[in-house]
Amino acid sequence: MSEENTTPTTQISPTERNDDIVLELKHEEPKKKRKTGVFGGTAMESGILGEFNRWLIMMSPVPLQDKLIFFQLLSSVLNAGIPVGEALYLLEGQTANEHLKFVINRMKKNMDSGLSLAESMKEEPEIFDEATQSIIAAGETSGKLIEVMKELVTQFERMGSIQKKVKSVMTYPIVVIMVMILAAVAVLLFVIPQLMEVFGDAKNLPLPTQIMIAASDAMKTQWHLIAGGIMVLVFAFNTWKKSTSGKYIWADFSLYMPVIGEFLKKIALSRSMRILSFLIASGVPIIESLRIASRASGNVIYQKKLLLAADDLSRGIEISENFADDERLFPTMLVSMINIGEKTASLGPVMSKIADFYDEDLDRTVGSIAKLMEPVIMVIMAIGVVFLLMAIYLPILEMNDQMVG
Repeated sequence: MSEENTTPTTQISPTERNDDIVLELKHEEPKKKRKTGVFGGTAMESGILGEFNRWLIMMSPVPLQDKLIFFQLLSSVLNAGIPVGEALYLLEGQTANEHLKFVINRMKKNMDSGLSLAESMKEEPEIFDEATQSIIAAGETSGKLIEVMKELVTQFERMGSIQKKVKSVMTYPIVVIMVMILAAVAVLLFVIPQLMEVFGDAKNLPLPTQIMIAASDAMKTQWHLIAGGIMVLVFAFNTWKKSTSGKYIWADFSLYMPVIGEFLKKIALSRSMRILSFLIASGVPIIESLRIASRASGNVIYQKKLLLAADDLSRGIEISENFADDERLFPTMLVSMINIGEKTASLGPVMSKIADFYDEDLDRTVGSIAKLMEPVIMVIMAIGVVFLLMAIYLPILEMNDQMVG
């Protein structure tokens, strides 16, 4: 007979107190061991059902909030003097997201086999991007892993705040556009066919009405081709956007888009300058800091420019001189402040102030976009309603003129 596991387990639950993470240690009652399948399920789940369940879990996303909590807890546990491997063991049981739980389990096994924390994160690129991996590696190399994780938490909090603001701004126009699309489909499927019975031959009807009738016919008879074409276009676009050339072209095009382009620039500058400031203050060489910050920018255009600045700096060309070549990406004010930081040997603090400025500017930009969205949506709705009224009432007016004549 197998013996029962009598060792009490320790759980960590975060509670907020003065913006710090406080760890509460709780003891559970001893539990009997269960037979587990290949991926941690019970014996009944170790077959096809277990494989399917694991596939569903691995396909589920890991939200930014879950990553934030993970790094918060990990930095708190490490700050308490617990080794990284044991900290991952504790966090595995505290993670609610099943996908992240699997990832933590694999990271723990990789660290047991001799890999560092950064190297184990590199095995999970779908969860931890290159910037996060590089920042953790810099923290391990400099001996400031806890400080690095606190900075990562701060970055994730800022990103989460921006995401929430953008979602709140975009919810209204998305809902309105979806309602307009549903209304247009209803008109094409149910209203226009009734009008065709009244108006007869479409060749003698006004152009707006002919367009609506043609769209209605296509919707009724070619709906499968339309749906398939949309799916193919979406798949082809996503495939192209993930390719090397497509990623670069799309990123460059996005920076030229009205309003959105400026918003993306400010996000890239805020993130890259913040990471640069922190890495330089942590003692990481400036060239290596530029390379790490390039991955944190979130835009391949800025990534290429920061990597070029790192290569030029190794040849003696200053960062400000390199950035001054492209005013579209790096405004004159930013270049001037970096130049002052380089001359006064205070590059880290200067970049921190630049990041603060762009964080505040992002808040103002989100507010401006929210105010701009309402009139834009109203104009789009007005155009759609006017076109629909013209398609319906113009032939009625023509019929009335013919009857009067």
